[in-house]
Amino acid sequence: MEHRRLPYQPALDGLRALAVGAVIAYHLNVGWSPGGFLGVDMFFVLSGFLITSLLLAEWGKSGKIRFGAFWAGRARRLLPALLLMLAAVTAYAAATLPADQLGQLRGDALSTLFYGANWRFIAVGQSYFALFSTASPLRHMWSLAIEEQFYLVWPLVVFACLRLARGRRWLLGAVCAVGMVASALTMAAVYTSSNPSRAFYGTDSRAQLILIGGLLAIVLARWSPRSTGSRALVHGAGLIGMAYCFWAWAAISDVASWMYGGGFFVFGLAVAAVIASVMQPARGRSTLQAALSVPPLVWVGRISYGLYLWHWPIIVFATQQRTGLSGWQLALFQVGLTFLIATLSFYLVELPIRTGRMPWRRVGVVLPTAFVSTGLAIVLLTVNAAPLPAYLRTPTNVLAEARRGPMQVGANGQTNRVVTATNTPPRGLLVVGDSLAVSLLPGLERVASADRLTLATGAVDGCGLLTGSPLDPNNQLYPWSDACSNAVPLIESRAVFNSNPSIVLWVSGAWDERDRIVNGQEIQIGTAQGDKVMLQLMDESVHRLTANGAHLVIVLTAPEPPNTSLAADPSRNRRTVELDAVLRQYAKIHGIPVVALAPLLCAKGPPCPSVVEHLVMRPDGYHFSADASFWIAQRIAPRLLVGGTTTVATGPRATNHG
Repeated sequence: MEHRRLPYQPALDGLRALAVGAVIAYHLNVGWSPGGFLGVDMFFVLSGFLITSLLLAEWGKSGKIRFGAFWAGRARRLLPALLLMLAAVTAYAAATLPADQLGQLRGDALSTLFYGANWRFIAVGQSYFALFSTASPLRHMWSLAIEEQFYLVWPLVVFACLRLARGRRWLLGAVCAVGMVASALTMAAVYTSSNPSRAFYGTDSRAQLILIGGLLAIVLARWSPRSTGSRALVHGAGLIGMAYCFWAWAAISDVASWMYGGGFFVFGLAVAAVIASVMQPARGRSTLQAALSVPPLVWVGRISYGLYLWHWPIIVFATQQRTGLSGWQLALFQVGLTFLIATLSFYLVELPIRTGRMPWRRVGVVLPTAFVSTGLAIVLLTVNAAPLPAYLRTPTNVLAEARRGPMQVGANGQTNRVVTATNTPPRGLLVVGDSLAVSLLPGLERVASADRLTLATGAVDGCGLLTGSPLDPNNQLYPWSDACSNAVPLIESRAVFNSNPSIVLWVSGAWDERDRIVNGQEIQIGTAQGDKVMLQLMDESVHRLTANGAHLVIVLTAPEPPNTSLAADPSRNRRTVELDAVLRQYAKIHGIPVVALAPLLCAKGPPCPSVVEHLVMRPDGYHFSADASFWIAQRIAPRLLVGGTTTVATGPRATNHG
């Protein structure tokens, strides 16, 4: 059966430009593109459409599919630029990163080389949305892994379907239709808000986008609207689809749980409508086709593969600390450097190999040699990987102490082991926060002992629970600020691993409400952009703290009594209110119980008294006394524990959370 060969359509390159632009904007954390991560999904639909069209055209011409030629063509198209990027990133990281991060980099690089990065990130729990603390420079390679897995399997599926159906397309169309629905259902089934990575990274859950493109290719291979009305309908659907894509990039949050219940599927249909419109043959170009065929946009689309490969490592490495730039100047530098390297890669490496300027026999030798050499370079350059952060490696026995239990970073930046109530493995209560959380431990320990619960703490004094480098009231870094970004994830993860809690008590404190440097940029709580980043940082911490399935409860502290140094700071009062608002917003989104201490300590409203029921609550104005901690623990424990193992939803109903 004859199939039309797909003609070159510059508008598809324009669509690629928009997709990669959305992804870069998202990774730059600009406020106007919270949904830019969906640019990857546009690439998925495009890949499914183009590859299926190519395979159908080959079958229609010769009645067969040359698997070796197809896979070799994909290798020529993708491997040269990938190997160049991997070698450069590994070399730079080996020279600049701490030894404890090289082990992760080696695993990420090797899984990228063999196109299994998405499943590695699922296995080791690397969230795609955890982009603001010690992010891997290869985190973005999960999408290329999915596409390569598709390239490996899909020609076999297409061949089998066409062979069984004797060249007719109905069986292949049925496979696409059933597969994309099954994939969407799989995404909904495996999604949990506490850890969306399985649904986000999974090849099975993401195949829906590729299969939407494949089904579109099957339809357009033999059909196009003939009447003026039907063409107008297709072009109208394309305009609506394009408008939806722009809206999605500008409005959809990366923590929107509804996307996993069909939202990605709807976005894929919108992209398919755009492709269907721009692929229609016509005497004059449609409005959408003309707009996407603007030469600068087409050129960006042509180099979009290199832009995607290089932009994220450059964002990770070209930070404010390394460049001395900040804000829009830093973003402009990062984008400019990305375009420079991607352009050189395209014209000096990718294009000569793709167009055959390098003889195939030579390519057939050079590419395998480069592949093996890159793998060896990754292993050799990361041979000095260390299991623990450099700031834990001291001349004393801190290493041994660090392996025994949760750690605490003091105000001087030094790390000390936190002694837990027990070293036995039963599940119990983990208390996290800063020194305010530590001050509640005496009372919580008495309550926990009475209920035969284990008690542990992973408090990080001087840092709090959120990553980033906290700033002092004059917007200057503390001497230990830079240690916080590395210490917080380590301490949180180790505390959960060692204590295996059933409940995690997050006590909000003064350090979490600090403005901070995150990913090289100053983040101010209370601003739209700052609150967005704070929500993402909370998501990262919650993911770590509930990795074992524990329930989370957020404790909001009360304003300090008057005539204390903290209460006298107007910015402190403002930040407390703003942090509480962000925490309540996060808790509401994810159904996390909230326990507020203000009704207990300030029953008659502000200002909060220093003495409640003849007890001095906070002798220094911030930390609770031992007696006060027991008084508080007695009153909040019934709202936290039922039978010592489950939480009572004092706020929204407790559910899985992000």
